[in-house]
Amino acid sequence: MNARHALAGQMALGMMLAAFSTEVHAAPPGQSAGSTGHATGLATGLATATVIRPLSVAATTDMDFGTITHAPGAGGTVTVSPRVAGASFGGSASAVCAGSLCSAAHAAGFAVQGEALRSYSIQLPPGIVARGTSGAATLDVGALTTRSVSGGVTPQLDSTGSDRFEVGGTITLPADLPAARYRASFNVIVSYI
Repeated sequence: MNARHALAGQMALGMMLAAFSTEVHAAPPGQSAGSTGHATGLATGLATATVIRPLSVAATTDMDFGTITHAPGAGGTVTVSPRVAGASFGGSASAVCAGSLCSAAHAAGFAVQGEALRSYSIQLPPGIVARGTSGAATLDVGALTTRSVSGGVTPQLDSTGSDRFEVGGTITLPADLPAARYRASFNVIVSYI
């Protein structure tokens, strides 16, 4: 190989090496190629919320222990159970009458409305104190229990967003309880779970 070809080959190799060692820097968005500012990044986050129908409850039937009595000098108990007709009696307590002259004993009823197929909880008071119409006498209502139409441990709204439940309890009749009509109000709370 003559010197001229060798020099041309070296020059070509040198140009190729120079071409491969050249670095190209692109300017970040918003900066010119000659800018010395810091590079920044941008991301877009997303905020979402799912709003469902509010949960509501309404009383449909009052709890009623019926017309009852007890033996003189002896007390007793009367229990109405959810989803069970009538009352059960303990001690000397008993029903006085039946039929159209007396109200039939039954649990309280409530209707629930909300988001379809959602589960909910029912919160009951620990007890209720009923006051008599004849003065300061009171009657305790305790052992409150509940049962929903949807059944199971956890009540659930149906495909239309509805359910019903009943609340039962037990009254204890003291031996010296005066004759009167006893009445009390109580609150139930329903919450989505």
